[in-house]
Amino acid sequence: MKLNTPAKFTFFICLITSLLICIFFIVNTYFNDYLLAFILLIFFMFLLYFILKKQFYEKIQIIYKNIYKFKGTSNISDLNLENADIEAEDWANQKEEELLEMKKNENFRREFIGNVSHELKTPIFNIQGYIQTLIDGGLKDENINLKYLKRANVSVERMINIVDDLEVISRLETEVDELDYENFNICNLINEVFDQLEMKSNLRNISLVLNNNSNSEIIYADRNKIQQVFMNLISNSIKYGKENGKTDVRLFDMSDKMLIEVSDDGIGISEEALERLFERFYRVDKNRSREIGGTGLGLAIVKHIIEAHQQTINVRSTQDIGSTFSFILEKAKN
Repeated sequence: MKLNTPAKFTFFICLITSLLICIFFIVNTYFNDYLLAFILLIFFMFLLYFILKKQFYEKIQIIYKNIYKFKGTSNISDLNLENADIEAEDWANQKEEELLEMKKNENFRREFIGNVSHELKTPIFNIQGYIQTLIDGGLKDENINLKYLKRANVSVERMINIVDDLEVISRLETEVDELDYENFNICNLINEVFDQLEMKSNLRNISLVLNNNSNSEIIYADRNKIQQVFMNLISNSIKYGKENGKTDVRLFDMSDKMLIEVSDDGIGISEEALERLFERFYRVDKNRSREIGGTGLGLAIVKHIIEAHQQTINVRSTQDIGSTFSFILEKAKN
């Protein structure tokens, strides 16, 4: 009989107890009552110990070991039944959280694949249309051949930008692309970015301004990666800023660290969009983003780079007033 229920266990104990009582009364005429009672008690204790150990304790211990393998439980003293239910509940809650996270990641993966497909589909279809027109006779038409080739080239460049950004994110996520820390002048770096984006800002008449309120200009970080952060943030401020507006980059002291803010006076971001702002391919204004050529990966790259520096990227924004992105970097190490 398997003692796998409380009723069966109770019946078995009662049966053994009754049997021992019967034995006591049958053989007590041949042995001293106290000696016989002591022998039967010892026998009952060992029997009860064996039953509890084999039927309950060891089975619970196996479950305990499987749940908490990292504890290295190897003997009975390692198992505390008073805490087993609490630890089992904690494990169940942890597994539930892992399951929810897996479902969330699965949804994210599905959405990501759909986004990649959608982003690549548009330039691919454009290229196909231009090439087909040229094949159908447009190649000999001087009015359209060069124009369509240039348009196809623009679509190819867009695809290359998407693939390049995806590779950057992949390297950052897999930690293959390690950070190359060094001391460098952040003001010089920001001015270099201003120079690279000058033509783009001039087209919309947006002023690029640096305000250094820190007592230092030297920080300790990966210069190339931080340059990419500024390129993406300042480029976005130009794309989504108001014409004749301004982009401010401000530096502030925070003891041995520096607070950096990139602000614009553009269209701003709605409160519900802020939570998803750093997701790959997420766009606040889908139509305008594609019109101005964004890949939808810039802010995701920014987030990965800042987090690789063990910091956090934050954003505050008000619609039709502007947005401010901020993060912290360490000052130079001697």
